[in-house]
Amino acid sequence: MRRLPLPALLLVSGALLLGCSDDDPASDSTSSSSTSSSASPSASGSAGASSGTAAVCSSLDQLQTSLAALTKTPLTEGGIAALQTAFTTVQADAAQVVDDAQDEYADQSDQLSADVSAVQGALGDAVANPGAATLQAVGSSIRTLTSDVTSFASDVGSTC
Repeated sequence: MRRLPLPALLLVSGALLLGCSDDDPASDSTSSSSTSSSASPSASGSAGASSGTAAVCSSLDQLQTSLAALTKTPLTEGGIAALQTAFTTVQADAAQVVDDAQDEYADQSDQLSADVSAVQGALGDAVANPGAATLQAVGSSIRTLTSDVTSFASDVGSTC
């Protein structure tokens, strides 16, 4: 296996940290996302909707935790393999959010699925062709996922 040069690893590590340094959705009032206002929960107020929203809140909280762990994964210690391992948890948590949220938040669920697929593809490219460009693509796709999850959490936040 070919090792990545230290400057490339540091570049990606820095990009990941900068892109994900603010995990508090309340302090990021200027964050924009293609999904931030595209869907809202049903106003029916039924017991089914509230229990569904509780599941969404719980699974979204778990996704935010695993995503934060992914962004703090040190590339210099474990390389791309460490990112892939951390991303496995993010994938599982994202799948649960999509499952829980699909009925009430279809647009955001679809965007979340697309974002996860983009990170998975970028990681695959980085494994196949390690280099600065592929590592930057990994960082970019993780930042997009983080941004969209933060926006989703903000949209759902008032119902949790």
